[in-house]
Amino acid sequence: MKMYSFWRGAALSGLALGAMGAVASFAAVIQHTPAPALDAPEPPLVTKPVIGTITPGTGWAPIALVNVAAFPFDGRPGSALKKAPLGPTSKTIFQSPKNQGTDLPEGQLIRMEYTPTANNNPPRLDGGGTHYHEFFEWGYTLKGDSVMPEPVSPFQKSGLLYRKLQGGWLSRPPYSLHGGGGVASFLRNQLPYDLLIFEEGDGHVINVGDKRGEPGSYRGRDGKGAPPGTVGDYRKVKQFTRPWLIDTVRDMDWENDTEMAGRSVKWLSDDLADGFRAQLVKIPPGWTPPADKMKTYFENANRLRYMVWGSMKVWQFTGPNDAGKAFKVGEEYFIYQPPRSIWGFGPGKVTEEGAIWLEVTYAKGLTHGGGLIEDVKTVK
Repeated sequence: MKMYSFWRGAALSGLALGAMGAVASFAAVIQHTPAPALDAPEPPLVTKPVIGTITPGTGWAPIALVNVAAFPFDGRPGSALKKAPLGPTSKTIFQSPKNQGTDLPEGQLIRMEYTPTANNNPPRLDGGGTHYHEFFEWGYTLKGDSVMPEPVSPFQKSGLLYRKLQGGWLSRPPYSLHGGGGVASFLRNQLPYDLLIFEEGDGHVINVGDKRGEPGSYRGRDGKGAPPGTVGDYRKVKQFTRPWLIDTVRDMDWENDTEMAGRSVKWLSDDLADGFRAQLVKIPPGWTPPADKMKTYFENANRLRYMVWGSMKVWQFTGPNDAGKAFKVGEEYFIYQPPRSIWGFGPGKVTEEGAIWLEVTYAKGLTHGGGLIEDVKTVK
């Protein structure tokens, strides 16, 4: 019995040591074998928000590439925006052309960096604060996590506390209540929370009353009253809505992409009638595109991409007969494909290490309601 225990222990120890050695060797290979560099330059630096397209022209539009890490914070030196729409740590990297040149442009893609809780005993966020928008918005958590109260009634002061983790997705329809509630200090973000958020409207907020029967209040980013046509009183709303929430994308599996062979996707939202779709897209190391999908485009759809991990080459084309120019994009790059712009590839590998990006598609314009998303077209 003792002999068996001795040899059993020795065998297990040997297996453990062998496994540890294998892990250490594997870790050393990973640590000392960086991914080969892509043979493409980085795109020119962009410091102004990219302006989207609502009505496509008859010609061909270029794809826009933005290094968000090098993009200036709103309202700071080098920024094109005099005032930050969502605080001093926002970067407005994309805007709809609606109401350009005013204090309330409609449709903005903003990268936010929320700092962690600094006070060990901050006051609870009790009472008030519950609000809604009259426009659609969506958001993806790039890093960290946050807790958001999600009431189901305008008279509810402490709604469901929803924790949105890294890789979390939210699509919020108009008249969806959120905010308020009693959020304790240990439920607030403990680490930096980086959020990518798109607001289809002008950013106004309608707060509900603190007491039943009290009128709500309209709060616009320009500090002025409600514009014509805005229902600035929650008591006139006949039906509040609910958001679609995904805690983190690790809760779903990768699936084969039906649009392009060799890629994988995770479906986040697919609002068919509203013409809105959101996915995570992954390409493996050494991926090359299928021969029949070297160049594709949409006549009317807008497609927004945000690099979450890895690196790849993205080509810019001036038209169907252009050989194109390749640029290297990596994590924290924003890629905008307007209508009648070519998303395509040149010869060779698109990526060495692989890449993952968030991909959001609007059937028409940059708001919900465009109908079915058209099938992608191939340049022949």
